[in-house]
Amino acid sequence: MGDLHARPRLADQVVARRHVIDGRACVVLHHVGSGRTVQVGAREWELLAAADGTRDVEGIALAAAREGGRARADDLRAFLAQLADAGFVVVGDAVDAPDPVGPAPCPPERPLAVLAGFTLHCDGGGACCRQFETVLFSPVEVARARATCPDVLDAGMQPRLGFLPERAAQRRGASAVALVDGACAYLDGAMRCRIHAAGGEAAKPLGCRLFPATFVDDGVCVRISAAVECACVLASLGRDGGANLVPASARTREDLPASADIVRLPETVRLTADRTASAAELHAWSAAVVASPAPADAVAWLLDAADRIERSGLTSADEAAAAPPAEGRAQDLLADVRAFHAGLERRAREAATWRSERDFARQAVTWLERATATLLANGLAGAPAVPLDASREAFYVRAAIFGHALALDEDVPLTRALRDRAIRLLLARAMGPLLAAAPSPIDRALREPIAVVDGTMRAQGLSLEPGRR
Repeated sequence: MGDLHARPRLADQVVARRHVIDGRACVVLHHVGSGRTVQVGAREWELLAAADGTRDVEGIALAAAREGGRARADDLRAFLAQLADAGFVVVGDAVDAPDPVGPAPCPPERPLAVLAGFTLHCDGGGACCRQFETVLFSPVEVARARATCPDVLDAGMQPRLGFLPERAAQRRGASAVALVDGACAYLDGAMRCRIHAAGGEAAKPLGCRLFPATFVDDGVCVRISAAVECACVLASLGRDGGANLVPASARTREDLPASADIVRLPETVRLTADRTASAAELHAWSAAVVASPAPADAVAWLLDAADRIERSGLTSADEAAAAPPAEGRAQDLLADVRAFHAGLERRAREAATWRSERDFARQAVTWLERATATLLANGLAGAPAVPLDASREAFYVRAAIFGHALALDEDVPLTRALRDRAIRLLLARAMGPLLAAAPSPIDRALREPIAVVDGTMRAQGLSLEPGRR
């Protein structure tokens, strides 16, 4: 890997997150590729922060000493060598990653298409601020948060106590806020946003203000849907009033915030291993699906839709028969669950070694692991044969298909994504009775199993796709 006596730095696949765990401050290094984590203390982090690829070991020791991270050169070499052996440290110049070259920006005149019939009633439970590995702030948002709430982790005076770069090797761009027992440091004890309380909604980071809205440009319009990753999304169904996903006056891309994350749908969508469709064809298919009556059984619909697409492409949006999966297909699903469960067991064990018991991410992974174990112990009978709530499951499917969420990963065919969502619903069905039977009151963010499954999988970078768990 090169000579550590040269200019060591954290690997590009390493992200650093500041945590306060049961009152103890530390920095957790996450290796995105392997999924491994390493905890370091304040002194060790100052050493690593100075290891930016521009200094040799002696230079790192001198730079870190100015911030209180003193170490002898020999001890520092041993520390860096240990991290290098684990793949966390490499040698080479630290260079800011170039801005990605993507598709042309969404035209300002592109019309908006918003998921109909949905408004959000936020329950104030803070689930969206507790389940993800971080909340990202732009440089302006960091400055605003520090000025609005200067006492939070004393970040008003010492920014690095509240924020670290999104990427360890990054020297510009977004910052990751510190987490206190897994929650954004700016949540108070009642799970309310201190920034919102002190400066109003407009003071919060844009991502927080837009959540749970998703934005996808499919070449015809910008589809705006809802990510079913928070209990309040499903609890909002059937209720009057509430907040729109975007202002009611918004008509075109120009009416959205300039920095809103609008994903471009690929021009060619993979349907199967050897069949594709155009973005326009997917647009028409998804519109037809959303306009069709809600399926009686969302799991059966997803599986049958995948089968139909494999046979004949995007030719039909008819509702599938509400029948249980065929035996052969059920075995394929259980094989995926079995492989997924092995990764979850590892995640749950690792989370228990360093995350607080109050950490929602730890709780959610534990419940997801229990749900997979139930399915494996009892087969598909481990999940109720009929939906726990058909309207919630139908909305979950409708929101995903309307928002093109199943077609954004070019490495995963649509048929595979449809089956993936069927498995997620089966896991939610298995989780429901487990949560209901819990001996003590559970976190209110856990009360909607579908949101627990979907939110945890994205927050923890989990996948049912073979080789990507």
